[in-house]
Amino acid sequence: MILILHGTNRLAIDERVQHLRAEHDPAGITTTVVERAAEQLGELRSACLSPGFFGATRLVIARDLLVGGGGGRGRRASADRVEALDLLASVPETTVLIVAESEIKPADERELRSKVPGVTIERHDVPRGRDLVEWVRARVRHYDATIEAETAAQLLEALFPTSWRAVARRDDVPPDLYRLDAEVAKLATAAGPSQEITRDLVGALVPDAEATNIWGLTDAIVAGDVAGAVREVERALATGTPAEMLLGQLASQFEVFAVLAAGQAQSAAALAAETGISEGRLRQASRTASRFPYERIARGLAALREIDVATKQGQAEAADLLVGTVARLAAGR
Repeated sequence: MILILHGTNRLAIDERVQHLRAEHDPAGITTTVVERAAEQLGELRSACLSPGFFGATRLVIARDLLVGGGGGRGRRASADRVEALDLLASVPETTVLIVAESEIKPADERELRSKVPGVTIERHDVPRGRDLVEWVRARVRHYDATIEAETAAQLLEALFPTSWRAVARRDDVPPDLYRLDAEVAKLATAAGPSQEITRDLVGALVPDAEATNIWGLTDAIVAGDVAGAVREVERALATGTPAEMLLGQLASQFEVFAVLAAGQAQSAAALAAETGISEGRLRQASRTASRFPYERIARGLAALREIDVATKQGQAEAADLLVGTVARLAAGR
């Protein structure tokens, strides 16, 4: 059996390898792991041809066998590749060989299928968009908790604001599923067995996630959707979000818009270093910053300060003033 695993989803590939190790060599006595296999072809060949103990199946795990060609150039690289393909074609039936690669191009995959009889090739890529939201929900269930799609999207916005929705045309860096898995495990533990991971919990435990609580409201304000903005505020208040927290989040978001408006000629990285606001949050806000010119930002911040002053002076409750102010912000007044 020869199985080649490749793609951007290193977590899925590593877990697949772990599952196969448990299946074929649960005792861990007939497994050989060869790192940088393209540079260790002799060692890999010996491992593949060695019989397992007491007639057991020999399990060999090779990493980076095909990509890189042993680091050589020209004829040497070509010779290394030919040797690697010959090695794959000569693996005996008593050996299970698992090859983990970063990526295999379609042309290389066709060549493998034609020259290595019986080879199985699996591609594991990091999901994006709705598929990644569902991945998060499934992972949460794995840790004995639940999470709504909207909350999963909030988590993804906090961790990977520029990459979770779709593959970038250039210089794409997929979301780190190891990091995402760690955050999911942490949130599930905090929520408790069979409990729901809430938006408030994500906001409290995940860096930058608190700011994403406000994005549904901000989107409604950007779109001029007065009714939608009011619904977002009322929903947040009804679910126990303090009005003061919403006020602070809104003010913080308008301050980010102010930073972007003042530093249009600067990169997100430069603004992050100068202001202390995370680069991810600045990039996220930049998607809609063009809808907030100086005048609109100034009006918004002034209106939010008025609520803050009135509340602190005991003239009114923040919740009573917030709905009307949000409606004016959405209407552009």
